[in-house]
Amino acid sequence: MSAENLAQLKKFLDDEDYKELLEFCCEPKAWKEISKLKIKQSKMFKMLKDLKTSETLLFADGKYYTAPHAKEYMT
Repeated sequence: MSAENLAQLKKFLDDEDYKELLEFCCEPKAWKEISKLKIKQSKMFKMLKDLKTSETLLFADGKYYTAPHAKEYMT
């Protein structure tokens, strides 16, 4: 993990909503499941964009999941 990605991950984990989403997505989750989190939809879309752009949250087979390097750092 690059120093830049690590700095971004630390910043995301300082925000409770980002942290909640990353922890929730340690197991792959569909949008329908994620949308049930008690996070405003407008913030949720920003979070998804930020996390996907930084490659902290990945998307495959119709589900979002926390990147392995982020899961490793969180534990």
